[in-house]
Amino acid sequence: MTTFKFLVASAFTACSFTAASADEKPGLNQVWSRLADVYGELGSVETAEFSPDSKYIVTGTKFDYSVRVFRTVDGEQMWERTLPQEIERAAWIGNGQVSSVSEDGLLRVFDARTGEVIFSYQHQNGIDGLVASHDQRWLVTGQERVDGIGPVRVFDATNDYELVTTLEHIGTSNEVDFTSDDSLLAVVGDFQVRVFDTSDWSVAHEWNLPDAEDNPVFGPRNKLGFINCKFSPDDKYLAVGATQGFVYIYDLETGELVRRFNKSGQKTETVAWSLDGSHLLVAGHGYTIDAYRVEDLLDDDIRNDSIPYAFRTKVSDALEYMDFNALGTLFVSAHQDGTVQLWTYMSDDPTINSRRHREVRRIQDEAAADTGLRTN
Repeated sequence: MTTFKFLVASAFTACSFTAASADEKPGLNQVWSRLADVYGELGSVETAEFSPDSKYIVTGTKFDYSVRVFRTVDGEQMWERTLPQEIERAAWIGNGQVSSVSEDGLLRVFDARTGEVIFSYQHQNGIDGLVASHDQRWLVTGQERVDGIGPVRVFDATNDYELVTTLEHIGTSNEVDFTSDDSLLAVVGDFQVRVFDTSDWSVAHEWNLPDAEDNPVFGPRNKLGFINCKFSPDDKYLAVGATQGFVYIYDLETGELVRRFNKSGQKTETVAWSLDGSHLLVAGHGYTIDAYRVEDLLDDDIRNDSIPYAFRTKVSDALEYMDFNALGTLFVSAHQDGTVQLWTYMSDDPTINSRRHREVRRIQDEAAADTGLRTN
C-alpha cells in the first residue's frame, strides 16, 4: 500500500495555471448559472445537491436563509422557503422529499413538490452536516459542538423519522457521508474523522489531526481542522478536505493514510469523486475547481508538490459545495457570489458514447421483443 509522504514547503509556491479548453477531456462545461442567494456577492450558497433522478437541484443559502429547488434542464426555480437562519446543508430523500439543516438547530423535511414542511426536529445547537442513505432509510445530521461534543443523530426515514441512535463525535460534526452500499457512515469535523459501521453503529475507523509538535511544517493544531468528506464510488477510500488547503485520503481496508497533499494553501470546502473513481475534484476558497487523477494521488513516486492537475476550471467565486448527479455526467457547484451553477462533466473515457449506444439499443431491442415487433 502507498506510503504517506510529508508535504514540503514548495507545495505553497506559485504554480502554473492550466484550464481545460472546450475540446479537452476530462473537463467541465458550464450550462447555466442562477442566483440562489438574493444578495449576490454579499450572499453565499452553502449547498447544492441533485435529486436521485437528476431532474432537480436543491440549494441552501447563508445570508437570505432560503431553501430553493431548481429544475436541472433549464434552471427554473420551482419553489423557495425562507427560514429564520442560515442553511448549512440540504439533501434529497429519494425524489419525493427534501431536507435541510440550519443554524437555528432545526432539521426540516419538505415535500419536494410543494415545499411544505412535513417533519422537523430541534437540536441543541446549529447543524452543519446532513446526508440521506442511498437506500432512503437513514437521514443523518451532524451538530455543532456543545461541551466539546458534536452529536450525530440517525433518523429512520421509513418510520416517521424516528430517532434511532445518537453517535458521539469529538468537536463539531461538520459533514457526514455514506458509502455507496450504506454500510459505513463517515463523520468529520474539527480534529477528528470517525467512520461508523451502520450494522451496529460501532466505530470502524478513527483518525485524528496530528499534534503540532509532531508536524512542525503544518503549524499549530488549533489552526487546522477537518471540513468535509466523500467516499470513493468503490468504497475503498475516504477523501477528507481540511483548512489551509489540505486534502487527506484514507484507505478503508487498511486504515492507512495514503496521501496528504496541499496545492492551494486555501481552505478546502468540498471534494467530489468522478463516478468511475478515476478523478478527485477539490475546491474551496480559491477560484478554480482542481481535478486530480486518482492513480497519480496513489503513486508513491509522485511527490506532493509534483502531483499534476488533470484539469483546472476557473470559477466566478469560491466554492462551498459541489455534487455529481447519479450518472456522473452532470455537476453542480454552490458559490460564495450567491450563484448555483450547472456543468456537464466530460470524462476521458473514449468508449463512453459507443457503450451508451449499445445500452440504448439493448433496451430498445428488449422492448421490441416484448411487443412482438421486429428490430433491425
